[in-house]
Amino acid sequence: MHINLLIKVITAIAPEKVMTLEDFQQACGITSGLVAASVLDYLQANNIGYVSRNTIKFSASEKIYAALLALRIGGDIEQVSTCLSWRDFEKLASELLASLGYRTKTNVRLSKPRMEVDVIGTGLDGFTLAVDCKHWKRNNLSSMSIFCEKQAARAKHLMEHDKSISQVVPVVLTLHAESVRFVHGVPLVPILKFRSFLIDVKGFLPKLYAVSSPSPPSRT
Repeated sequence: MHINLLIKVITAIAPEKVMTLEDFQQACGITSGLVAASVLDYLQANNIGYVSRNTIKFSASEKIYAALLALRIGGDIEQVSTCLSWRDFEKLASELLASLGYRTKTNVRLSKPRMEVDVIGTGLDGFTLAVDCKHWKRNNLSSMSIFCEKQAARAKHLMEHDKSISQVVPVVLTLHAESVRFVHGVPLVPILKFRSFLIDVKGFLPKLYAVSSPSPPSRT
């Protein structure tokens, strides 16, 4: 698969919209129907997209998966990033949290001071992850440190705002990092490794910045 062709496909993916093969071909700017069909075969071989007869549908998170596929075959991080928005990250983060039993909320606004948390995932025991979806290309450690400190402040404010939470861990989700890093105790997690991080998150607790409730969470 040529990377420039895959970039066109990522740009054309419209989650939850049902398209015909002709719609897909036109959205991608592909002149040949045979090429469009082979592109769909390639995507399906990589578990991206659903094709039934002459209709095509992509889930909310598959734009991110297509972007990750582009990176794996040598796509430039800067070029791939232009195809994505922070909302694409948000959808995938929420989907992965929900798949592991977390109750999720998105775009949670807090007041005094005014802050917004992109995605919140809360377990049955009140353990919570406050996720900031950063649409980063390449950033230096100084920039990352600032963003991580801000997310730590949001986590603290969230704990004060929601008494049902027993413990909250701030997380920064990004496309660029190759492995999980800890900046001031805040995990900087590549989107490709977010699921495995969620599975093992409590094992990371000794390394994590976490805000704990001074008293047991209230029952509702």
